[in-house]
Amino acid sequence: MFNYELYTLDEFLKDDWFREWVMNPTQATESFWNDWLRLNPDKQPIVDQARALLRALEMPHRSVSKADIAEAVDATFARLQQEPRYVVRTLPQRQWGWAAVAVLLLTGLGSYFFFYSQTSTKNATSVAATSAPAGELLTQINDSQQAKRLLLPDGSYVTLSPAASLSYPGKFNGNERRTYLKGDAFFEITRNPAKPFLVVTDKLVTRVLGTSFWVKTNSGHAESRVVVRRGKVSVFKTDDLEQADKKPEGVVLLPNQQAVLLDETNRLTKSIVEKPVQLQKPANNHELSYSEAPASQIFGDLGKVYGIQIVYDEDVLKHCQITATLGDEPLFDTLKLLCNSIHASYEVIDTQIVIYSKGCK
Repeated sequence: MFNYELYTLDEFLKDDWFREWVMNPTQATESFWNDWLRLNPDKQPIVDQARALLRALEMPHRSVSKADIAEAVDATFARLQQEPRYVVRTLPQRQWGWAAVAVLLLTGLGSYFFFYSQTSTKNATSVAATSAPAGELLTQINDSQQAKRLLLPDGSYVTLSPAASLSYPGKFNGNERRTYLKGDAFFEITRNPAKPFLVVTDKLVTRVLGTSFWVKTNSGHAESRVVVRRGKVSVFKTDDLEQADKKPEGVVLLPNQQAVLLDETNRLTKSIVEKPVQLQKPANNHELSYSEAPASQIFGDLGKVYGIQIVYDEDVLKHCQITATLGDEPLFDTLKLLCNSIHASYEVIDTQIVIYSKGCK
């Protein structure tokens, strides 16, 4: 067993077991790392830093290709070689990306690497911050045309979309961490079961313990939306927030689920996100491959990979055999192809996908 108690930041970033937990969590990795953190609470800050860096690779603002990483690494090492106060350890080529990430964090350039590796310094974004007296809220406003990442007092990260603003206290006291959002933002929340994190908007409140999710309030439509990437959140109407004598009526969201509040009806509903992402990778980490496999097996595997309940009649599908290799194609494109191959169809109902088929002879 690795001695994780002695790990440095870059060693966490390069550890396969740690990266699997952050990027593609399974029951095994969740159980191990949560138990380990309970036994090593002093390691929570460095673990949170490493998780935030790895999760930034999944941020929806832009994808980070291998070319992006190589370019950032070359630029970083060139810059560090010009500054003698840093010591750079030579690593094999395949490890450069992770070493660069660690160095960039220590030099205050982590956000630049992940979000703006192709953006020149002259185009860097700025956030206009106004501070208030002790006991009042700080307000961060993204007045640029690009996303801006913020670090909150509890170690959580928030990425503000253009024109968005976030208000929060200089220190999270009391029994909750309450923030106020205008506009769109992506949240990566440091887990703290004893102190839930609240995002309050004009229409909705999102309550979490520790996870990552989108809150969208100015998408150009007459609606408010919360989209969950990882973990579990509860969402309810802002009008219910201060009603101490009434338990808020809302919805609980899991990964690849969203809650939408339409202004026209003032009704809160939940559904599957438009483009679900894989929550756990296939066994070979690349694709699902089948040769004359029962259709029910394939639909079952897809449900596990995406964390979505796919409903089908196993007796009806038992004679439907499919030969296919499934890679990183969008889930709904994959379902369409599979259904067409066995003359079936599917329908999305709330947070479930229902397969309709008359069977195969």
